[in-house]
Amino acid sequence: MTISNTDCPLIMGVVNITPDSFYPLSRTEPSKILNKTIEDQYADIIDIGCESSRPGAGTVTEKKELSRLAQFLDNKRHYTKILSIDTYKPAVARFALNNGFSMINDIKSGGDDDSMFNVAAEYDCPIVIMHMNGSPRPMQKNPFYNDIIGDLISFFEKKIKRAQSVGIKRENLILDPGIGFGKRVEDNDIIIHNLEKLKQFNHPILLGLSRKSFLSINKDGPESRLPATLGATVLAIQKGVDILRVHDIEATYKLKTILQRITNHHPPIKEMLYN
Repeated sequence: MTISNTDCPLIMGVVNITPDSFYPLSRTEPSKILNKTIEDQYADIIDIGCESSRPGAGTVTEKKELSRLAQFLDNKRHYTKILSIDTYKPAVARFALNNGFSMINDIKSGGDDDSMFNVAAEYDCPIVIMHMNGSPRPMQKNPFYNDIIGDLISFFEKKIKRAQSVGIKRENLILDPGIGFGKRVEDNDIIIHNLEKLKQFNHPILLGLSRKSFLSINKDGPESRLPATLGATVLAIQKGVDILRVHDIEATYKLKTILQRITNHHPPIKEMLYN
């Protein structure tokens, strides 16, 4: 998978083979995957998850996650896009990579023992390294940072070194600051506003902000957060995000297309003023 200035940001569409993901419309029963409308012609990557990582979510056994993934594989459509497996379990990732997947999205960033890094190195595939404070069940209980950007930079420095030490190629590392994963509303705002600071690593930046609670207005639910999501997405694109993980594939594609057309056809204001 290559990322260039001409096709960025790539669009990663979410498919949850779960009964409890935070956004109900993203949930898909494996037996109904053939009938689910996924605008995959607008997506570059399809991210399949078989365990919810929403705040407060409980864990799913490896056996259950593998069972859900196997059912998906039995019923999946013929995808021409990149398939990514959203898991922190090496056995699940290995099973997926042996069955048509070509990318790992790991919320636990290789694990404490680097076991997921070893899988990514073995299969020579891209892996998303995500920052999370704690684990999904308790991660939103009073998270606190003195310097969220400084913490992210320190975290990624360590994880990049560990990933490369086990043989993962530089071009296969993707960084995700983990919007909503052990973050306060203001932390998420700061991350998006300072996203360009994470570009210092020269690795692609993935962002998953779609319909999350920090975008809530007047305590509305995820089903009402598309306008807020698209507004934050514009800011993320302007800050240089490389991959957008989204529920609303077609809406994001249209936003990206129009934004690129307008910005490509018109020089920046400063350029206009000083020429």
